[in-house]
Amino acid sequence: MIEIEFNILSPHVHLTVPATEDSIPIARQVLRSLGETVAAEREALEDAELALTEACANAVEHAYAAGEEGKVVVIIEPKAGEMHVSVRDFGRGMPDAPPEGGEQRGFGLAMIEGVAGQVQIRGGEGTEVAMDFPMGTRDMVAVDGAIPGVEPAERVLRRLVAVVAAQADMASDRLMEALLVAELVARYGLRYLVGEQVKIRLDRVGQGFALRLGPLEPGGARAVVNESDVPGIGSVVERLVDGVRTETEQVDGAGAEFLVLSMASTAHAPG
Repeated sequence: MIEIEFNILSPHVHLTVPATEDSIPIARQVLRSLGETVAAEREALEDAELALTEACANAVEHAYAAGEEGKVVVIIEPKAGEMHVSVRDFGRGMPDAPPEGGEQRGFGLAMIEGVAGQVQIRGGEGTEVAMDFPMGTRDMVAVDGAIPGVEPAERVLRRLVAVVAAQADMASDRLMEALLVAELVARYGLRYLVGEQVKIRLDRVGQGFALRLGPLEPGGARAVVNESDVPGIGSVVERLVDGVRTETEQVDGAGAEFLVLSMASTAHAPG
């Protein structure tokens, strides 16, 4: 299960992923999406991606015992002229040295320190690697007229879906349909958002996935689907997905909706 949360008024992303190798490219794509949204310089963003990859690999390989299910939390926050990135696990903590004869992969702290402006490693429950990267521009702003926090919704969700669909070996035509669904849901979902926090969850289901987005105002889940209506075709979202449902839960003491869409690896015959 992949969970991501961010504030639509500020480009601050909170990502929770399983402690598996498949999660590393997901974290990297989230960072890239956010960096591109705030017009970070390419070389600086690539350095940050490299360090993030190493920190995530370290958590995946060493935080949890073999067979133990764990999670990694990644926080990404652009600030004035820099990008703050934090990678945290909740496992046994970082060993002082790799086991005798063991591989060094994942222990690239020297590399991380070489590209980051500042690095802090904190213990406690698990290990947290906090990094600050200069992004090559004094004031990072959204590009193409995007509002910080809104543009990332579309960029991030498209890339998350692309990675998950590719890892599930979806056919290329079905992958393109999945990307279109992600784009439409992110674009229209924010119109019906309750509050400022967007919550997105992706669950792998066989060779497909289920996407959950909210919290939405009452009636918002259906409205998001209907926003993609095309004359003579109907709802594009509804035609492309295999299942649509609405879940409800309490958010800040009030009822809110979450739109849940499921997509299999092959397209279903339209009704």
